[in-house]
Parts: sequence; C-alpha cells; structure tokens
Amino acid sequence: MRPSKLSSHVDGGCGVAHDPASPVGPEPAIWLPEASPTTLILESAPTGFKIVDSINRDAFGHSLLEVSDADGRELVIADGSGELHVRLRDAQAARRPAVLVPLDGVGELRAEVALHFARRLAGQRSGLLPAALRLTSFQKRRLIQLLHAFDVHDLGGGPRDVAAKVLASDHAKRRSVEWKDSHARRKANRLIHDSIALVERGYLKLLRGL
Repeated sequence: MRPSKLSSHVDGGCGVAHDPASPVGPEPAIWLPEASPTTLILESAPTGFKIVDSINRDAFGHSLLEVSDADGRELVIADGSGELHVRLRDAQAARRPAVLVPLDGVGELRAEVALHFARRLAGQRSGLLPAALRLTSFQKRRLIQLLHAFDVHDLGGGPRDVAAKVLASDHAKRRSVEWKDSHARRKANRLIHDSIALVERGYLKLLRGL
C-alpha cells in the first residue's frame, strides 16, 4: 500500500535506500538521491543566470519511467551504459535546470554524472553513467550467483545445497570427510556469507560505485 504521506528514509530506525512511498513492481526502482549518485537532483537555477538549454528528453534516449510525488518528478532514462535518474524538485527545474551536487563522500561521482548529463543536454554523445557506476559482466554474473545462493539459504538450504544448486559441484555428494575438506564447501560457505551481506544493505555499495 502507498503511504498517505512521504516517509523518511530513516523512519523506523533503519535506512531504506528505495523510496518507501514508491510502489514495488516491474518498473525500475526509484532510489533515494542520498543513497545513489546516479540520481541527479535538479532545481531551478537562481535568477541572473542565462540558461541555454532546457530539458529535452529526446536527447537522452529511451525513457523507462516517469513518477510524480510530493517531492517533485523523477525521470528514469536508459541507454547502453545504464539508467540515469533525474529528480526535478520543482516545475521550473526542467526549464532552468541547475544540478545540486551534495558533497557527501561520493561528490566526485555525482559531479561526473552531472557532467555526462550536461553533455547530453548540449547534444553531445556521452554515456549516462561513469565507468565506476556500471556493472561489468563479471559483476553481474557474481551478483546472480549470490542472489541464487541467498535464495537457497533462505529456504533452509546449507552449504551442500548451495554447492549442488548454485555451483553445480559433484563434491556436494561426497562423504562427510571428503566434503569437509573440499574447495566446494569453502566456496559455498563464502557465497552464503557474502549473499547475506549483500541483501542486508551491502547492495548500497553497488549504488555508490564502491
């Protein structure tokens, strides 16, 4: 259910990276700007600045989603380098765009994302995301493996189950003595440990390019 008012990302005593006022579905996740440097915060530029370009959505590529709430409007745009989230905090932000770059430990990444954004506005071809925020093929395979391991563990499976179902290792069928000293057992235990850490807020490091 959608809350009657916007919830804080720290309500309830723990941080929530996904906007709690945003319904869950097959659409792209709406990440809170403070959790993800891929979410650009746009405000109306102060008076006195001559703004050359307004927001032209056609310049960015495929638009996946547009959501409006009490804090403004968010666009999710995609190209071959990933998804860019643009948070427009007021109605004038699209006409007189100015990017807010908080210096929060990932300020350089935020500034780099903003630079890619400015190049797109100027009609230059540039990937939406810097390399640090793009998942490599290896990282994608590893994350799929970790999520598979977490599902097996969450359903009550142990290291043998993870070795059999995730690693496809025949060591899972060996006798206890052989299994205890096997490489597959050690790897399965690491997968379980790392998968739990990933699900319990470890994914935030991925959002922040860490």
